[in-house]
Amino acid sequence: MKKKFGQNFLKNQIIVNSIINSSKINEKSIVYEVGPGDGSLTKEIIEKNPKEFLAIEIDTSLKEKLEKLFIKKNHKLIFGDALKFNENNYFKENAIIIGNLPYNISLKLLTKWIFQYLSNSWFNEMVLMFQKEVAERLTSLENSKKYGRITLLTSSIFEVKKIIDINKKDFYPSPKVDSVLLSFRPLKKPNFNLTNIHKLEYLTKTLFSNRRKKIKNKIVKIFDQTIIDKYNLKQYYDLRAENIDKNTFFFLAKLIN
Repeated sequence: MKKKFGQNFLKNQIIVNSIINSSKINEKSIVYEVGPGDGSLTKEIIEKNPKEFLAIEIDTSLKEKLEKLFIKKNHKLIFGDALKFNENNYFKENAIIIGNLPYNISLKLLTKWIFQYLSNSWFNEMVLMFQKEVAERLTSLENSKKYGRITLLTSSIFEVKKIIDINKKDFYPSPKVDSVLLSFRPLKKPNFNLTNIHKLEYLTKTLFSNRRKKIKNKIVKIFDQTIIDKYNLKQYYDLRAENIDKNTFFFLAKLIN
């Protein structure tokens, strides 16, 4: 295990079982595990005998230990960087992404999969572990300091639910913070397509810059006066970005030319 990869391995079997059970893996499942590490989750996934299983691990020092687990032809192990890996070359549809994500790249991976899903919906669920502070950002509501860009990008496509809290003592080496397991399931009718989500990106980047300031000047910058008048956007002038609910954000993004 190399410290630079930010790995923290689960040592509590009760938590491992909870993750596996919440993902409902069975013999028909197509599973993609990111960061198998020492194989604590991997062993249980293989025990469920999924139809297809692919795991990607960046730390080659774990190769000897992990390769012993992958003896079935439809179960594959790749050593590489998950951020650079193109899942579209391996999966077509209905995969489950599961992983104890390294804290230092967790949001980068999530953002990557959001955009992938909009161009090719190769997965239908994600069961992922994040440090507690990030999980709170992903599940927060308006009028919260945690509410922000990643909250809106994620909730525009997925229903996000908290599954279980995980104590930092359940890992080795023990991190400085607790973790939370979240599930992500695509909305039946996503709020955005691939083209329009870039508008939401731009809107959230602009409105959440200088969070403490009211957004009047930013609205004037983004929208022309006819749009402001037609949709009464002046009603938002004295608000801060964190005071605007998700549906209003989605509506405003669609007004952008």
